[in-house]
Amino acid sequence: MSHEIETAFFVNTPPWHHLGTLLTDAPQTSFQAICSAGLNWTVTKEPLESVVPVDGTYRAVGLHDHYAIIRRRNENGITRLDGLGVVGKTYHPLQNHAAFSFFDRVVQTGMVQYHTAGSLRGGRVVWVLARLNGTLRIAGDDVVDKYLLLTNSHDGSRPVTIAFTPIRVVCANTLAMALRSADRRLSVRHTPSAAARIRDVGEYLAGCNARFDDSAEAYRFLAQRSIHAAELARYLLGLFPDPEEGALRNRARANRDKITARFERGFGTDITGASWWRAYNALVEFVDHERNQNNADARVHSAWLGQGMQLKQLALTTALQLAA
Repeated sequence: MSHEIETAFFVNTPPWHHLGTLLTDAPQTSFQAICSAGLNWTVTKEPLESVVPVDGTYRAVGLHDHYAIIRRRNENGITRLDGLGVVGKTYHPLQNHAAFSFFDRVVQTGMVQYHTAGSLRGGRVVWVLARLNGTLRIAGDDVVDKYLLLTNSHDGSRPVTIAFTPIRVVCANTLAMALRSADRRLSVRHTPSAAARIRDVGEYLAGCNARFDDSAEAYRFLAQRSIHAAELARYLLGLFPDPEEGALRNRARANRDKITARFERGFGTDITGASWWRAYNALVEFVDHERNQNNADARVHSAWLGQGMQLKQLALTTALQLAA
């Protein structure tokens, strides 16, 4: 499995992972975005077989109800084939252009623009990040931009998903949404009707600003609540408790120390006081910028779609409870 982001682009401002090709102008269509991100390849669903030796020869034996997802891409006139995953018989491949073409209608309204796109895990997961107009002012010069994260997988690991993604400008931290808005994501399973369902997103997007506003209110509440050293220590101990096993206990303590250091000297500490908002962002900064330092692919996947995002959600919920 590849452990590097294969291809990506970003518009004007580098994303927090600093990976991709710079574009001076945002793509105007999903086709342009897909081509700029190197995602203009196709996948097919093929019967899965195993070749086994029998009586001095070899026979192909089909694995019933199991299929391989094969990526076909062109490199210098040569067709390359890559196995991306094994799926069941009900799984329906959804090409990148079909997964994201619905978004063209939203971009044409002028409400949003394509910002970054790329692939993770050797093409197994692809993403498009689009920025919405307007910002959320949390306190003073501390502002949060509004994004939509569109993802699709080709290994059966996740459905097509559209999620709200606030990003703090001063440090490019990818924040979690407030709890009452966190579950408002659109997911579409890989079935023959997936493309049609994806196109029907008007109602979902209609209330997106209200959901971002809900989260901004939660952030502002944290920014107004001061935190003391003992409270910060209790907060981090709840997120990284000490297990009994020595090595794991040392790792938990090291994580708490790293987050404490970012609370004291991290991005944005010059524009915010010693608040619960600063404590929460120290945790997010640790997840986005420090974990999996030697594996950018794993770092991005975790921060957006995996354990890292789950940790951010828990950290936000916990901070709101402790600051109340």
